[in-house]
Amino acid sequence: MPAIPIKHTPYNKIFILLILYFMKYTLEKIAGVDCIFAPMEDANSVTIEIMCKAGSIYENKKNNGISHFLEHLFFKGGKKYPTPMSVAIALDKIGGEFNAYTGDEHAGYYVKCAPEFFAQALDVLGDMMINPVFPKDELEREKGVVIQELKMYEDNPMALVLEKRQRYFYGDTSYGRSTIGTQENILAFTQEMLFEHKADLYSKDNLIITIAGKFIDKKTMKAQLTKLFSTLPKRKRIKKPEFRHALPTKKVDFYDKKTEQIHLVISATGIDGNDKRIYAANVLATILGGNMSSRLFQNIREKEGLCYYIKAMHMSEYEHGVFIIRAGMDKERFDFGVERISQEIEKIANGDFTEEEFKNALGYTEGQIQMGIEGSDEMASFLGTQKLIYDRVDTLDEILVKYKKLTRKDVQKIARMLKKENLYMYYIK
Repeated sequence: MPAIPIKHTPYNKIFILLILYFMKYTLEKIAGVDCIFAPMEDANSVTIEIMCKAGSIYENKKNNGISHFLEHLFFKGGKKYPTPMSVAIALDKIGGEFNAYTGDEHAGYYVKCAPEFFAQALDVLGDMMINPVFPKDELEREKGVVIQELKMYEDNPMALVLEKRQRYFYGDTSYGRSTIGTQENILAFTQEMLFEHKADLYSKDNLIITIAGKFIDKKTMKAQLTKLFSTLPKRKRIKKPEFRHALPTKKVDFYDKKTEQIHLVISATGIDGNDKRIYAANVLATILGGNMSSRLFQNIREKEGLCYYIKAMHMSEYEHGVFIIRAGMDKERFDFGVERISQEIEKIANGDFTEEEFKNALGYTEGQIQMGIEGSDEMASFLGTQKLIYDRVDTLDEILVKYKKLTRKDVQKIARMLKKENLYMYYIK
């Protein structure tokens, strides 16, 4: 029988959002591991996500890239599912979506599936992470895969300019390193190095497990978690490297690469994730270039026709934040384009935006947050990241209340951070 389409009226959209708005979660310690349970009764899926403080900031120059490489090798199997194929079949046959990612501050691994297949999904995910085997032949073969991933990013100027900007803006600090590492490092990784890195970081007190979606039997879930994770060792957390950010000595820098466009990124120091001004910073980025009615999109793309993509965003991590304005520009009109972008940034930096622009951006930001956690996988990431990185969890309604308290004046104060003297530009030509 074909699925019956659901008509998305404004009323059922509001209903969905209200479910999320009043959603409750519980935080429990199971087998020594922090676990978040977030039931979503109207969901048709459940997601298990395991996050670990195991990002690139916990590396050094010699092993830079090992956290990302380890992410790949976990999927080569464990004791019960000992090969990549056995892992894939076990999850494919239940229709599971599974993936992983590595960032600066943490790595995450998740499986999303129908609620009745929760036990199978957790069994596979737990086995490959608690009992990995890292076969030497798979390790050597995967080096080729990751090197091709590295080259893929190098062939993509939109991605490459962000990677190069990271090094340019943060310099020789823990946040200035590439997540994927260098080809030289990748080729040098050994089985011993992988087991050592796992032992250092993947411990009970350095993990968070989040389960979000439709629950069939929470008691059975908890029993399975206890059985799987009781064998995981508890170790002293590795301290995060001290972060001292010295701004670039050059206001403008570039990388030579044959491209059809010039891809640029303008950066300014932003607000870290512990600062209550983060909400104003997010709205500011929306006003400047966060959507189709924003200043940059309307004035640089729509009116001038200078680019296809142009966007402003604000990104926060534990110890720092950054404003980013990025665009792909016509080479022949690049200087004019940079001048026009700079003019628009300067207007916003001077607080030159209306109450209507502020309210529109505020509404857009709130709506994006709400729609961004409709899925069980999105909810798991939303809750788990907060707990792992900041050791707190703000619910959706708590976050929305903070946005609703904002005024245009709050955003104008933050806008000063975008003054010309605070801007740094990196581009690929």
